[in-house]
Amino acid sequence: MESFVRDFRYGLRMLAKARGFATLAVATLALGVGANTAMFSIVNAWLLRPLPLKAPQELVGVWRTRSQVPRQPAYFNLYHDYVVLASQNRTFQTLAATFEQRYALTGPEGQPEKIHGAVASWNLFQTVGATPALGRLFEQQDGHGEAACIISHALWSERFHAASNIVGRTIQLNRKPFRVLGVLPADFSLRVLDRTFETAVWTVITDDDDRYRVTTPSPVAVIGRLKNGTTVAQAEADLSALQSRLNREFSDEPEGSGILVENLQQDNTRTFRSSLLLLYGAVTVLLVIACVNTGSLILGRNAQRAQEFAVRMALGCGTTRLLQQLTGEILIIFVLGGLIGLVVAFGLLKMFAAWSPFGVLPPGGFSLDRTVLSATAAIVCLTALTFGSLPALRAVKAREHDILRSTSPRLTASLGHLRWRHLLVGLEISLSVVLLIQAGLLLSTFLKIGSEPLGFETRDVLVAEVALPRTTYRTVDDEIRFSKSLLQRLGESPGIRAAGAAPTWPFNVDGLGPLETERRQGMPLEQLPQVATFEVSPGYFAALGIPLLRGRAFDDHDRRDSTPVAVINDEMARLYFAGEDVLGKRVRIRYIDQPIPETPWLTIVGVVGSTRSIRYNHIQWDLFPAVYAAFFQATDEYSHEAFDAQTIFIYVQGRSARDRSVVASAIHDLDSDLPLGSLQTTSEIVNSLRSQPRVRAILLGSLALLTLLLAAIGVGGVTGQLVEQRRREIGIRMAFGALASDVLGFVLSSALRLTLAGMAVGLFVGGVVAHLLRSFLFGVSILDPGTFGVVALLLLVVALCGAYLPAHRATKLDPMVTLRSE
Repeated sequence: MESFVRDFRYGLRMLAKARGFATLAVATLALGVGANTAMFSIVNAWLLRPLPLKAPQELVGVWRTRSQVPRQPAYFNLYHDYVVLASQNRTFQTLAATFEQRYALTGPEGQPEKIHGAVASWNLFQTVGATPALGRLFEQQDGHGEAACIISHALWSERFHAASNIVGRTIQLNRKPFRVLGVLPADFSLRVLDRTFETAVWTVITDDDDRYRVTTPSPVAVIGRLKNGTTVAQAEADLSALQSRLNREFSDEPEGSGILVENLQQDNTRTFRSSLLLLYGAVTVLLVIACVNTGSLILGRNAQRAQEFAVRMALGCGTTRLLQQLTGEILIIFVLGGLIGLVVAFGLLKMFAAWSPFGVLPPGGFSLDRTVLSATAAIVCLTALTFGSLPALRAVKAREHDILRSTSPRLTASLGHLRWRHLLVGLEISLSVVLLIQAGLLLSTFLKIGSEPLGFETRDVLVAEVALPRTTYRTVDDEIRFSKSLLQRLGESPGIRAAGAAPTWPFNVDGLGPLETERRQGMPLEQLPQVATFEVSPGYFAALGIPLLRGRAFDDHDRRDSTPVAVINDEMARLYFAGEDVLGKRVRIRYIDQPIPETPWLTIVGVVGSTRSIRYNHIQWDLFPAVYAAFFQATDEYSHEAFDAQTIFIYVQGRSARDRSVVASAIHDLDSDLPLGSLQTTSEIVNSLRSQPRVRAILLGSLALLTLLLAAIGVGGVTGQLVEQRRREIGIRMAFGALASDVLGFVLSSALRLTLAGMAVGLFVGGVVAHLLRSFLFGVSILDPGTFGVVALLLLVVALCGAYLPAHRATKLDPMVTLRSE
């Protein structure tokens, strides 16, 4: 122990004498360890740390899939299917159902507020193993009694100020009274289909809810708990067999759909799991580069101390003792780098949590917990052993008489040390090229996605969301009446050019539906054109800046008592009416639960420009054939689903607080108890939907820039060592008339050869690794010559810049002084 303390003090003294080297080595390690620790903490929080639920490994989500993409959710389950699956399966302890709802919370506690809610079967919380913080959770009798709810801990704290008498109180949700049964714990988290929000209030499915009968096709998400010893594959096979029978019994089943059973934690991270793994892989490469750079610095430092080691060994210092002291110095560097890296990781986690690029934080947030600290300690030990042992062994390997015989006071490095350092720096350059290529491809993808014209205006357009309660707005007529009044008020407001309403969201297309044309009349649904369908009001196209190409848009004459009309986009006209005059032709929207059509024929009165939309878990925005029906002609009979919320699109002249207040006041003037939901610009919406490629490009690009800096340090260091090693040769050259430019070229050419060798290996490996990024790329080849060329040129310039300083210093050597000292 005493020997260890003595070596520790000696190591600190030696590092204090070489502050520049110590600072650079520790900072490099801290950067690599900090970034790696922060990224591991993020991965741990999302992918490794169990959900705060009872036996979370047994919890799964059940989804419907398309035959084209069998391992990705495509549809919610239907409630009548859930009833059969829950009662007849053989692999689950329990199956529960839930579905997202929008609730307007009103009452004396505060202003009307839109909150995220969900309706659930009574056994949901028993299935996930939740326990209440206050009161109780749903029980079977709650499905037969009065309307009841469970609220989240956040809602209880923020809205009701953590009132101890909340249990038993009645709150108003969508103007309907609900009795509060209990409060969930603060750490409770249950999201389905990786929603970017936590549910604030849960209501129970009751017997008098017509949407949830044993024969109704209402959509639900299904969550189950597997029986002990049952695998996900067995559960999927069990439910698939039941679903095949249901597909034959019910006519409203999606054509060719299957069953997907997936672990609930994987379900929560489906859209960004691959991004996390990609970024963690990149950070690991950065850590390796940082360690290689540190190892190169230590080699250079030991080379400068070669004579010191030789003299000590000649005076009787044993190899083991010398190795022990060198190991102590190296451990100090790595431990200091690890400790400072933890501070860096803490700061990076705070920044990442504030940024929250995925829209939601994991249950429990990010922290440097025991798992993360253990992993960091293991990383520091492993890197110290791997990248610190080589320099130490190289330092004591040479025989002292060889060093003393071959080394003068000014010759400070052996060829062996320099070759090893060349190898390490070459490896560092290769890894940097690999990381730069991947960052370049992802950046090109993000720029390509951003450059695609979307077909609608992304400036000066506000999107407001209003939830219209069914208790007040029971029919489509009520919704239309509210929308007309709102649009009229907005149209009279100064500064607003146009306003439109629609019960649909135009930026996401989750699926295409069949459309019948006169030429395809009577064909099976699966053989009909598949298109996106929207219902929009007059002013919608003007509000979003969608150009009218032919015919007319909807107007106030398109009422319930007039001829049903439609507008199509030019993508649909190109695909299904090529070479024809589409105006006056008729189409009919079909639904899979209506084998015999019940919807009316719609006469096409106009053609508008095509807009791009994004599908779930995709990165590219695609053009889809689309048909727009007149919202103000909608009827209860052919309305495909209840309009829980209507999205209002407003085109304004400028983004100002006044425009937002105009929208809010117009809504509240019509109904003071209606809370205004989200109010965003189309630009903000598009940016949020582009978050995944943007996060990948920003983070991987930042890591790539750091590797450039480390590469410059590595090349500069090895070039400086080359200059020191060949001082005598450089002095002789200059004594015989070599110019400064000759010396500069001589030194830089060595750095150039090293850079080109590492670059060649890196370009080859980068091309191989790029194939793994295929699913992340859009509009760019995995072997994009532009990206590879820019990376090569950028690294070449940075490496030569790093080598220029020691090369320039070599030109300032005085040959007489150099030769005299030798």
